[in-house]
Amino acid sequence: MVPAVSGIIYGESGAAATSGPTLRQKLREGGVAYGASCSLGSPFIAEIMVRAGLDYIYIDQQHGLTSFDTLVHILRAIDHTATAAIVRVLSNDAGLIGQVLDAGADGVIVPMVNSVEDARRAAAACRYAPLGSRSFGAFRASMTRGSDIHRANERVMCFVMIESEAGLRAAGDIATTPGVDGVYIGQADLAVSLGLPSQVRIQPGRHQEAVDTILRACKAAGIVAGLSGHPVEMRDAGFRLITMATDRSMIEAGVKDLKAKMALARG
Repeated sequence: MVPAVSGIIYGESGAAATSGPTLRQKLREGGVAYGASCSLGSPFIAEIMVRAGLDYIYIDQQHGLTSFDTLVHILRAIDHTATAAIVRVLSNDAGLIGQVLDAGADGVIVPMVNSVEDARRAAAACRYAPLGSRSFGAFRASMTRGSDIHRANERVMCFVMIESEAGLRAAGDIATTPGVDGVYIGQADLAVSLGLPSQVRIQPGRHQEAVDTILRACKAAGIVAGLSGHPVEMRDAGFRLITMATDRSMIEAGVKDLKAKMALARG
């Protein structure tokens, strides 16, 4: 039951060299990656976040405030650090996926993947032929990640989101889709699809069972399962890509603390 990258240095050629394991290597070796979500569209917040030594920053273009222009600045803030840049794109669209990868993202999180066909489409958009259908033209990525298509196919990570009852039914097939590196569970939308309150936290009963089903499918397929939650609890449950907080939640927590201190001072 589930409880309720390093040191990238770029040479003159633009090809990336690493001084330690990349996020992909860490996950392949069975490690657990910890990250935070950047949803407010602020490059400065992203720059502060990377100082925490996060394995990845999850940049949210689906529900967050990050435009493409802002994304490029956020990627610049993350470049040359030990943190990988993973972008949740607006939708399962090859053009949008290719655009963020061309801008220099290390991987994508693709929302609303409800079938094996959806999963295949997402994986294909992430990789060049013969492994996929990504269009060649890594505009900014060629300067920061190199332009070798074989290295790009190996480096880029594709995480698909299961967040519906249809996706839940297809979890086994989605998890075994070639090119899918992991499944990121969208707890809130999954709850809504099951007729439950829209909460990110894992709810007992059907919601818990659904999350467990997806986790088991990922383990059986030998891929990564990820979600947002408490790092220790989710690690112990078997998740290996764990988003611990959002920039918004951290700011709100700071404001709440400030409000409490002000109330105490005012007596």
